[in-house]
Formats: sequence, structure tokens, C-alpha cells
Amino acid sequence: MKEKLSEEINEVKDDFEEYINARLDLTKLHAAENLSRFFSGMLIKMGLFYLFFFVLLFISLAIAFWLNHIFEGEGIGFFMVASFYLLIAIIFFGLRKVLIQKPIIQSFIQLFFPKYTDYDESK
Repeated sequence: MKEKLSEEINEVKDDFEEYINARLDLTKLHAAENLSRFFSGMLIKMGLFYLFFFVLLFISLAIAFWLNHIFEGEGIGFFMVASFYLLIAIIFFGLRKVLIQKPIIQSFIQLFFPKYTDYDESK
């Protein structure tokens, strides 16, 4: 009887260790999936940002030269384009929490906790 109980305890112990190892493997797989999804998305966004940067750069240069031609000045077009970007930067800085922080926090929450989608920092 004592031997049978000891065997059953060892069996339960082995099953429990197997269960813990399986849960650890599952957790590692979920983490690998989430991290690979995050980094691949980040790489795609960086590539698109890089391309968009050059498009915006050349469009800005074209507009600056065009404004120079219209106002017959040597630097007025560049000054106007730079002023426009300064205005955009000030607006962007003012709205950084709404435009940057909250969406990033929300995307991380959705990435790592897909069942929880209602993030609001005021709660």
C-alpha cells in the first residue's frame, strides 16, 4: 500500500512537472510570437517612414523653390516652408499624448493582452 501511494505521488509529481514545462514552452511561444510581430511591424513602419521622409523632403524643396519663384526672393520660400514645419511641430508637441503615447500604450496592450482592449489612463 505504501509503495503504491509512493508510485502514485511520483506519477503526480512527474505529470505536474510535465504540465509546468508545457506551460513554460507555451509562454515562450506566445512571447516569441508577440515579439516577432512587434519587431516586424516596427521594421515595416521604419521602412515606410524612411521612404515618406524622402518624399516629403523633395516635395518641400520643390515647394520652397516654387515659392521663391513666385515671391521673387532668394530665401522666402525656404523660410515659409520652415515656418510651416515649425507650426506643425508645435501642434504635434501639444498633441503628443493623444497622437503618440496613448496609441502606443494601446497597441502594446492589444499585442500582449488581446482580450483587454479598453485602455484609458484616466481610470
